Amino acid sequence: MALAKKAKVKLRKLIKPELPGGFRDYGTADAILKQRLLEKVRKTFEDFGFDPMETPAVERTEVLTGGEKESGKIIFNIKGSREKGSDSSLRFDLTVPLARFLAANPEVPKPFKRYQIGSVWRGESPQVGRYREFMQADVDIVGSSSMDADSEVIAVMYQVFKNLGLNRFVINISNRKVLNGLPEFAKFPEKKLFEVLRTIDKTDKIGQEAVKKELGKVVGKKAQEKLMEFLSISGDTKTKILRARDLFKGIKVSEEGINELIEIVRNLNAFGVEQINWQINFYTVRGLGYYTGPIFETYLNDLPEIGGMFQGGRYDNLVMAFTGQKIPAVGASLGVDRLFAGLDKLGLLKRKATSVKVLVLNLTPALREEYANLTKTLRSANINTSLYFGDDKAFQAQLAYAVKKEIPFVVIYGEEDKKKGVVTIKNLATREQREVPKGNILQYFKK
Repeated sequence: MALAKKAKVKLRKLIKPELPGGFRDYGTADAILKQRLLEKVRKTFEDFGFDPMETPAVERTEVLTGGEKESGKIIFNIKGSREKGSDSSLRFDLTVPLARFLAANPEVPKPFKRYQIGSVWRGESPQVGRYREFMQADVDIVGSSSMDADSEVIAVMYQVFKNLGLNRFVINISNRKVLNGLPEFAKFPEKKLFEVLRTIDKTDKIGQEAVKKELGKVVGKKAQEKLMEFLSISGDTKTKILRARDLFKGIKVSEEGINELIEIVRNLNAFGVEQINWQINFYTVRGLGYYTGPIFETYLNDLPEIGGMFQGGRYDNLVMAFTGQKIPAVGASLGVDRLFAGLDKLGLLKRKATSVKVLVLNLTPALREEYANLTKTLRSANINTSLYFGDDKAFQAQLAYAVKKEIPFVVIYGEEDKKKGVVTIKNLATREQREVPKGNILQYFKK
């Protein structure tokens, strides 16, 4: 008898379960923590009267870049669209989509106070706490030029951190108008301002001596000395403002910025924002072509190297790209993933393997309907309850599953329990086990 030919089985190459660089997963324990964090952030935003809104993850590339090709360096473009002539990209922040929305909906009552929480994407080099996909939580006030709006945004930033149980943080506050007066103050060409500001922005990182050397490569010696005079401003809030007012006397744009800072200081004191958590810091620069007035950036005192956690400022020119009209706006953006990474590094996150409070064991097939009813009863009282669905129906296997998942309670109900009209509830933390009349199961958990 001829031997049967061996069947040829084509094995597929195994695919490595790897993420692309700059992206991360949130397992169950991390996802639960992140959701708890976001719940507190959202509640704080709504406490201050901000309403939620949403925009799509995808925008027209022209909207995101403002028509400038250079801006596309950090953008994730989308390929494969069936629309002819379409050029779409993933949003890189939540502010540009806000400006586009307001330009398309001019009837929106102003001042407009909104918050938005969502993912954004940037093709930047990954760093600690910085990913290519990350979540932002933004608050913005559009349609008010009053410093009351800027002060409220700072107060929201402060309260978010306080509500998260954080006390060791500082909000650095500056004003772009003060910095815009530097060419007149230090007598250097206006065209060198951005280069000077990039250097000044490094002060907190590399120190004044290193900044002085770098400034010497950008401007002349006299201008360098004047700039270092400005950077030497120190002391408490009142001292810093008086010194800045003295240095910039007669420079209109800087005087305007200093007066705005005075208003903000007055408001923060009225709002009860503790002085220990904010300071005037003229080194704070942020987006060079973006901000038009006050700017602010929040750092954790114990983790300055991870960068700003919650930052923003006034951007009165952004909507103008769509409407041709200037609409005042101020806002701030919380980097949720960076904050999460920071809190984790400081050991401030306590992980929970599950949000389930009760596991109903599935021991007897004949009692399936009663298990479902027990589960329904507990869920109706807003108790997170899961019914065991594993293939291994052995008692020890189900109990081991509950222990591994760190579920606090299990409900045991078998034929003997049915005859007695009870359920057995086991507290896995204390190992206490108690029989409870089946009809009183909710009373047990309410206690």
